[in-house]
Parts: sequence; structure tokens; C-alpha cells
Amino acid sequence: MQNNVWIRINQAGYTPQRKKIAVVLSDKQISGNEWLIKKDGDTVLKGIIGGGKKGDDFWVSQKYYYYIDFSSLNEIGTYDFITDGAQAQKIIINCDPYSRFADNALTHLRAMRSGGDTLYRSPSHLKDDNAVVYEVSGNWKNGKWKKSQESRTVDMRGGHYDAGDYIKFTLCESYLAWHLLSAYKINPSAFKKKRSSSQLPDILDEAKHCLDYLAKTFPDENTFVIQVGDRKDHHEEPRLPQDDLLDGKRPALCAISRVHMGSAAAALALGANIFSGINADDAAVYKSKAIAIYARSQKKDAQVSAFERDKVNDFYYDDTDEDNMALAAVELFNLTKEQRYLEDGKKLSPHASWSVSWDNWNAFANYRLAQAGDEKAKERLIEEALNYEHDDIWKLPNQSYGWGTLSILWIGSANAHMLAHNYNGNKNYSDVFLGVLDYTFGRNNWGISMIACEDLPFSIKNIYNSIYKITKVFPDGAVSEGPAARKMHEQMKKYFSISSDNPFDKFNTSQGVFYDNDEDFVIQESTITGQANFILMIALASLNY
Repeated sequence: MQNNVWIRINQAGYTPQRKKIAVVLSDKQISGNEWLIKKDGDTVLKGIIGGGKKGDDFWVSQKYYYYIDFSSLNEIGTYDFITDGAQAQKIIINCDPYSRFADNALTHLRAMRSGGDTLYRSPSHLKDDNAVVYEVSGNWKNGKWKKSQESRTVDMRGGHYDAGDYIKFTLCESYLAWHLLSAYKINPSAFKKKRSSSQLPDILDEAKHCLDYLAKTFPDENTFVIQVGDRKDHHEEPRLPQDDLLDGKRPALCAISRVHMGSAAAALALGANIFSGINADDAAVYKSKAIAIYARSQKKDAQVSAFERDKVNDFYYDDTDEDNMALAAVELFNLTKEQRYLEDGKKLSPHASWSVSWDNWNAFANYRLAQAGDEKAKERLIEEALNYEHDDIWKLPNQSYGWGTLSILWIGSANAHMLAHNYNGNKNYSDVFLGVLDYTFGRNNWGISMIACEDLPFSIKNIYNSIYKITKVFPDGAVSEGPAARKMHEQMKKYFSISSDNPFDKFNTSQGVFYDNDEDFVIQESTITGQANFILMIALASLNY
């Protein structure tokens, strides 16, 4: 019999005491039907499906949806969730169902390393150690660049590739480093040593790879590197990074940009703080660079930002620097205990925002400022958390689809909500955080986990990335960008193809679409900022409330 009812749950599992709510989608009215949860064939919990709600064709395309609360199921074990017309779903109750996915996510990041000590392939872009310096041409808002008149080079070997391309962005590298370090600071027990070639747990080994790269971004007083590689990367044929014909020809785009310098200084300062008890020499380098970068960003000739303009889209255009600089200031205060840094952060006072993203660090700056005793920052943090509380079917923090909807926008915002929730004295999971956590692991329209993991029954399998496509390696740990706005996705479809006979179409709505397609860079191009958000989410989820 063809299914006309679909059960949507968190495939990773549930901690015993947390709220547990399944969503059932249906093409017809099924109120009054029985649902059962069985273990080894015996019924341990059952109930009647109550009154449903009509689908809105925005969050769900089916005519009806229903909530089933099974929070009373709290005994450790594996169960079957059953109702008529639907494929049974496995339910896992476990004291720690989430931390294991940190290994997966960190595996993908190691595969995205530039330089050496990577996975699935040879070391790559080793000639980035001689990258030619380019500078802004004209007004920085035009996104144009020219070769430096001095004809000089910088050593920028290392770092991470941003996504499916091989460009390296300081803003994204800083975001990744700060999130890895914050995840470890919040919950070090969630992270193990598995692939690290050093004595560090994997997460700190990955963070060190970031920090060592960021320390190179400021080689002298008048040079700060915001990007390595440029739009030419997107015009090359698919290739492994070690086979890139552009190696040795990649520019280092340099600008005294407060957005980028603030971001790098924040990551390096936090890195110095955490590594002070691990490796004093590394910590000293990170501290020195963080202080110097921040000081240089305060001079009158510093500009707000810089970016490269491409015909398809601008590369990480961010024209507000208050959030980046405020986070840098408070991290330097935490590191040095010098009051002037805290006063700088307070003066910048990032507003309560409506989202978290690579270009919006407001919540994290206010969180750190609040921890440092800034009462106004605490008020802004709580105000922002309230902005994320909505009553849609999935309990999502932002009420729209876009590009990077899940991995960047929704997960980032859910993390901010959880930090604010806990800082405000609540010692449990917030509903917003649980909504996104469950959505990521399969409680969504399509019933698919948005992290590639062979241990999950229904997870994504295809990532827009030449490394996986050429090596044919399963993209372990890569996180999908999630559903995209239909209108925007339609505009981008000229660059890729989607099969007309696609099982995901039935669950797409008039506003949001999802496809597990390795040509679809709008939906399936994992980014290091998305990975960063996911890893922080895992750290928070694994606190075992």
C-alpha cells in the first residue's frame, strides 16, 4: 500500500527527560486513528491522534499535520513508532544521542583543510605560501581589486576551503574558529580524539589549524589578508584541490577592514585564552596577533569592510562592523583583563538582531558582553532571543527561507536562543533550540537528516563538492544548507539540473524546496560557517538536560 501518512521524528534520538514531539503529515484527515510505540513487539505507549491542523503550503505541503507528544517515554532503548498508513520509524532514547555527530562534522572539516594533514586526498595549494598581494581598487563597496604596486607576496598556506570551491575567506575562518573554541569551552566532554595527529582532541586540533592560519593574516602593519583565491576559482573545471591549475597564481586580497580584523582578533583572543593552559607558545602567538590586529583596526585609515564582487553573487559582503569589533573587544578583555577593551565593547553595543549568520555576530557579542557584566548587553541578548520565538509547525527561529536557511540562519539563531535561555537561568533546552535540533535530524517536511551520516536511516547523501564527487567518498559529516526559497532556487536552476521525477517534490511547498542533489549549490553546498553552527549546536545539545 502506498503511504499517505508520514511520521517525522528526530532520527538521532532523544535524551530521557527532554520534550519529545513527533509530527505526522497526512494527505487526509486521520484524527481518531491510533498510534503505538513498541519495544521488541510489545506496546509500551499508545494514544489516539487528536485534532489536526491544516497545512499552509509554506511550512508543509500536506493537507493536514498532527502533533504526538510522547515525552513520557523516558526509558533508555530503541522503539518502533507505528500508525496506520505510515512507514514505522525508529525512536532512540539515549543519555547522549548527539555528541557522536561531532566526530562526523569534524571529519568533514578535516577534508576541507587547505595545506596538509587532510583526508581523502593529497596536500593542496601549497603554493599559497607565496600568494601575490592585491589591494582594493577605488571605493571598497565596488568590490574591485588590483595588484599591489609593490609587487609583494604573503605566506597564506593553510586554513579551510569555504565550501564547494577552493577560496579561503578570513571572515568565515574566524567564524569557524570562534565557534569551535566556544563549543569546546561550553562542553569539552562532547569532543574526543579520533583523527587528530596531535595530542589535542579533534576539535582543538581543528581550531588550531584555523588559528595558525588567522595568525598569518596580519604579516605587517599595513597588510591584512581577507581572502585567498578569487572568482577565477569558479570558472575552473571540477578538480581535486591538489590538481588546481590556479595553485601558485592565487591572489591574497588585502585590506585594513574592521569587519575582518575584528573577527580574526576575536577568534585569536579566545584561542589564546583556551590554549594558555595547553601550549604556552601557541597561546603567546595568538595573543600577540589578536592585540596587534585590534590595535591596527582602531587607526583612522581602517575601513569598515571589503569584499570581491562576482557576477553571480558578492563574496561575503558585510557592511557593519560593530558586532565583529565588539566581540573582539570583549574577548580581549577576557584574555587580558584590561578594562579599556570592555569599555570599547560596551560603546559599540550591537543591537538585538533578527538573525545569526556569518555577517551577523550581534548575539554572540552581546552574550560575551553580558557574561562580562554588561547589563545592557544582557537586555539586548534576551530581546534578540524573543525575536526567535514563533509558533510555526516546526518551531523555527526565523520565518522565511533563503540561501543557507538551515545550517547558517536557523541553527545559528537557535544556538543564540539557547545561550540566552541558559544565561537567563533556565537549565533545560529551549523550545526554539529543540525545534531546530529536531528539524536538522529529520523532523522536517522530507523526513531526512540534514547531516550526511551512514548510521542514520534517512540522511542526505549528496554534497556539492568536487572532492566527494571525484573520489566517490561518502561526504561524512557534511551539513546541508537546508531548504531554499523556491523563487531564488528557480532563478539559480540554470546552473544545475533537477530530475523531474524527484521524491522530494511531494514535500516541497510553494515557498520552500529541498533536493539531495550534488549539483545543487544553493541547497547542498556545505560551508564551514554552517559546520561551525552545527558543532556548537551539538555541544549545547550534549549538555544532557
